[in-house]
Parts: sequence; structure tokens; C-alpha cells
Amino acid sequence: MRSLRIGVGLCFIALLFSCYSTKPLQYEVTFDYDIDFNFANVSSYDWLTMPGTSKIDRFNQIRIQAAVAKELQPKGLKRTSRNPDVFIVMYGGDFREVNTAVLKIDYEVYDVGRLKLALYDGKLKEEVWWGETRADLFYNMSAEKKDEIIDVAVKRILEYYPPQR
Repeated sequence: MRSLRIGVGLCFIALLFSCYSTKPLQYEVTFDYDIDFNFANVSSYDWLTMPGTSKIDRFNQIRIQAAVAKELQPKGLKRTSRNPDVFIVMYGGDFREVNTAVLKIDYEVYDVGRLKLALYDGKLKEEVWWGETRADLFYNMSAEKKDEIIDVAVKRILEYYPPQR
């Protein structure tokens, strides 16, 4: 009887660990930036819509923009449509190709459940910083749950902006 209890206990512990280890890592951030760009001079931004942005539904675009504003405001960045220092582009969606030739890039490809924020120099229209993470949103999620996932994803991404040298 004692062996049975130990065996059941070990199976239960193994089950717990197997469930834990198969859970996808969310909010693991990758990022990169132009080492020659002076991020100290950036104080304003505006949004730029690209084909990859259209893969994110309008309500989630609004959520992402609000979350970005909330994170960038304490860093001294304000949104303006008049000569912003940088443009921000949000990308998300599936494995389809995105044409970004307008900004001197051939294309970008993104996984389902990925959110990428990219900053482009306002004058040269060249990418100067990007960060991305996994942010799975499903059609049956509540608006509150989507708010939570987007807020955390954006916060995690923008922890790496401005880059520390």
C-alpha cells in the first residue's frame, strides 16, 4: 500500500512538471538597434501604418497604441504628427510576407502570436530599433484578457527601449 501511494505521488509530481515544461514561453523579448543612432535626441513619435499592421485587428491596434503611449510617456516621448523624431510601426500576424519597401526594407515575416514594434528615423525612414515578443490573442478571449496580454507584451518590449550601451 505504501508503494502504491509513493508511485501515485511520483506520477502526480511528474504530471505537474510535464505540464509546466510544455507551457510556451510568453513575453520573451528579442530586440536590436542601430548603434550609431542617438536615442537621447528622440522626444516625439507618430504611428505609421504598414501592410503588416493590417494583420492586427483595429481594436487590438488601439490597445497597442494606448499601451505604447503609457510606456513611452514616462520616458519623455510624446506623440505628434508634426515632424516626429521617429515613426513606430506595429507588426503581427501569420507567416505572410509584408512589403515594407516604403521604408527601404524588402520584407518582413512574422509568426502567429508575435508582436513587433519597430522605430524608424523620422527623417531617413530607416529602422533604428525593434523589439518583439510572443503575444497570443484568441478570438474567444474577453476584452479584459486581451488588454492584459497586450499591456504586458508592450511593457516587456519597451523595457529594452531606449537601448542601454
